Amino acid sequence: MDARVATAPKSSGSKLLDALKSKMDWGFLLLRNTLPILVVPWKGRTYALVTRYDDVQEVLQRPNVFNVTYAPKIAVIMDGDNIFLGMKDEPNYTRDRTNMRMTAPRGEALSRVKPEVARLTAEAVQRALPGGRLDLAMELTQDVTTRFFGAYFGTPGRSVTQFSDQVRWLFGWMFADIANDPAKAAPAARLAADLRAYVEEAIAARKQARGQQDDILERCLRFQDMGTEGFSDREIRNNLIGLIVGALPQAPMVIPQLFDILLDRPQQLREAQAAARADDDAAVSRYVFEASRFFPLTPGLFRNCEEDYRVAAGNWRARTIPKGAFVMAATRSAMFDGRRVPRSWQFRTDRPDYSYMHFGYGMHECFGLYMNRVMVPEICKAVLKLPNLRRAPGPEGRLRMDEEFGIFPMNLTVAFG
Repeated sequence: MDARVATAPKSSGSKLLDALKSKMDWGFLLLRNTLPILVVPWKGRTYALVTRYDDVQEVLQRPNVFNVTYAPKIAVIMDGDNIFLGMKDEPNYTRDRTNMRMTAPRGEALSRVKPEVARLTAEAVQRALPGGRLDLAMELTQDVTTRFFGAYFGTPGRSVTQFSDQVRWLFGWMFADIANDPAKAAPAARLAADLRAYVEEAIAARKQARGQQDDILERCLRFQDMGTEGFSDREIRNNLIGLIVGALPQAPMVIPQLFDILLDRPQQLREAQAAARADDDAAVSRYVFEASRFFPLTPGLFRNCEEDYRVAAGNWRARTIPKGAFVMAATRSAMFDGRRVPRSWQFRTDRPDYSYMHFGYGMHECFGLYMNRVMVPEICKAVLKLPNLRRAPGPEGRLRMDEEFGIFPMNLTVAFG
C-alpha cells in the first residue's frame, strides 16, 4: 500500500513508521494465524489488537463493553456536549440517530445524492477535459463532496476550500491523533470554535428565511417547530457539526486510494471502465469497493474496554481483554481473513456485501453508509469513462498523503485522452 505513496522528505522516525505500515498486511496475516487476539501490557496500560473477522465483529457488536473513544474530543468540538457518534447504546443515542435519519432518509441516496453528485462530478471533469489531466483528490473529490454536502446539509461554508480544509483537520484530529498530541489541541479548539460560530450563524440566518430550501437544516427546524425532542438550536448545531466533520472527508479519502489500486491493475481497470461505459452501476460498485478493500479508509477502529471481557470464548484463541484496555478492532485484517472472505488475496467482484467493513460495523456503523455506497461509485464512474486513463507522469501520478496526519490523499493526478 504505502510503497506507492510519494511524500516530502521525512525524518528517520517517520521512515520507520512507513516501513511498518508497508508490512501491515503481512503482520495481520501472521497475527490471525498465531495470536489473533493480542493483549499486551505497556507503560501502565493494556493494549489489545483483534485481527480475525469473527472477533472484530464481536468487539464492534458490544458497544457498551467496547466503547468508542471519541467523546473527549467531541466535547471540545461541541463546547462540552456529546453526539451519538460518541455515545454508548443509550436513550440519547437512539433518539439523536433516529432524529438525524428522519432528516436524511435512506431513500435520498438514490433520489437526491446520486443525481446531484453526478452533476457536480460532470462539471469537474468537464473543466479538466482541455488539459487531459485531473487530480482525483483536491480537484475532484474534495471539491465535489464539499459542494454537495454543503448544499444538502444547508451549511455551504464561507468558502469551499476553507470549509474542506477546516473539516479535514478536525476529522484527522478526532480519528487519527491517537496519541493525543498536545500541539494539536490548541488548533483543534480554534477550528472547532470557528465551526460552531459558523453553524450557529447558519441556523440564525435560516430562521429569518424559512421555507426556501429543502435541506437537513430546514428539516431540523421543521421538527423543532413541532416540538420534537432533540431539536433545540444547540442540538441541531451539534448534530449538523457531527455530520459535517464525519461526512465531508470520507469520499476524498476513499476514492484516490482505490484508484491507486486500480491504476496498478490493468485488467481490473479495463473491466471497471467497461462497466462504467455500459452504465452498469452495480458492477462499478463491485469494482470500486473491492479495490478499496486493498487500501481501505482505515486499518481499524479503536475502542476503550469498559469491563473485563473474554473475546472468542470457548475457542483456543480466546483471550480476556481487561477493563481499561485500549483496543483496535482491525477491520482491514478482518477483510482479508480467509476463514470468512474466501481467496482474500485475489481481486474478486463476486463478494457479498458482508465481506466488507469499509464503513465500520455494528451500532456505530457510519451514519453516511447509504450515501457513500452511492456517492463513491458515482464519482468513480465519471473518471472510469475517461479514455486511455493512466497515471500522470512524474510525482503527480503517485499518491501523496498529508503530512499532518498521514491519512488524507492530497494529490493523485491521472492523465487521459
